[in-house]
Amino acid sequence: MFLICKMALNLLDLPGAADGEEDDEGEFCPCAFSDDEEEEHGLDCECPLCKHGDAGTGDAHEIISRMEDIDTALTGNVRDDEIYRIQAEMFTEHVQKPLEKQGLDAPKITPEICRDHFAKHRVNAKRVIAGEIRFVDTMQYHFRKQNILSRNNQTGETRINTSAVKQWIQLSKHKMDLIKYYKGPLAKESKSGNTKSMTPYSFS
Repeated sequence: MFLICKMALNLLDLPGAADGEEDDEGEFCPCAFSDDEEEEHGLDCECPLCKHGDAGTGDAHEIISRMEDIDTALTGNVRDDEIYRIQAEMFTEHVQKPLEKQGLDAPKITPEICRDHFAKHRVNAKRVIAGEIRFVDTMQYHFRKQNILSRNNQTGETRINTSAVKQWIQLSKHKMDLIKYYKGPLAKESKSGNTKSMTPYSFS
């Protein structure tokens, strides 16, 4: 998300203090949006789907592939929390319960674990583009609220910042391009996905 923010800010020439001009009321420093304040996914990741999802083979296991198919097919059509619930139930029925019946240990997968894994540890292009669209919406909200219209605090006269309007239009065009891609190639890709039947005891 930080990279998206940086790219969006490069696209805009936000009105403000000129280079080298000091702000009498303090200094503005870069800050994160609330949804950026998350832990990064690194080598010390304890996610059970990252650690044990391959069943020790080094390859994506069948159950994980099916969960990925569901993530791809349903993203944008079903709420994310419902997708994660379906994935968790699938893992429980096809992996956890069969292994426990055999007296073997099995990782317990919850919807919250699925959310962390599929939203943060795996790239779903459709979810990424949807996030960028929402981010541009957030940028436009702050831009409209703080940069486009100003009012004289003594006379009450209002003025429109034409430069800010042009930048708003740039953001709108960028958002429309993202939406076209989201509803075009990505939508077709999701429809082409399939969910094959699984063998309950294949994960051993």
